[in-house]
Amino acid sequence: MIYNNKKHFYDPYDSLDAEWKAKLSHEMLSVGEAARLSGFSRQYINKLIANGIIDAKKNNDGNYVIAWKKFVRWFSALPITLTSPIGYASYSLKELMRYTGMSRCWVLKFAIRNSIPSYYVGMYRRFCKSACEEAWKRESIALKRWLSLEEVCTLFDIDEEVIFALAALHRIRVKRHNKSQVYNKVDILTIVKKGGTLCHK
Repeated sequence: MIYNNKKHFYDPYDSLDAEWKAKLSHEMLSVGEAARLSGFSRQYINKLIANGIIDAKKNNDGNYVIAWKKFVRWFSALPITLTSPIGYASYSLKELMRYTGMSRCWVLKFAIRNSIPSYYVGMYRRFCKSACEEAWKRESIALKRWLSLEEVCTLFDIDEEVIFALAALHRIRVKRHNKSQVYNKVDILTIVKKGGTLCHK
């Protein structure tokens, strides 16, 4: 079985890529350094340490320090990361599957198809959050049966007034979804293919 989203080492946290070596010059990180590298606040890092989510110990000065291997292990498993010196805001593969509702295989093909930028943290691949959301915004429309007014106007380049008129003439089926009106995509496609006329039966 081939895993394209993982790097293979005996212990992947024993080795760092070149981009990591430029960021971590010593073995133990202070809370401030961990906060800067991760993009989170010092208070949040301290909270994670207090809750046992990040493994840390106190140095001779009584301050918490985190081994870089522990830090990478924690950071690489995050569902979503913020923009930081490590890289751009990103999704993990598992979180991208949850976000799209699609399988692992589909998500990996989705990333290739849309040239989604990615990078590795430890052994796990991270996918650019903004690029994923933009690509999914385009592709999800093709999978939907019902579209919001904004999606209809964007996808078919139709004015809102035209959509309202077609709905009033019962040329497009309309229903309520999450307190908003949505429009049947098949009906819209049928009208667009016929030239989009309003008055002709």
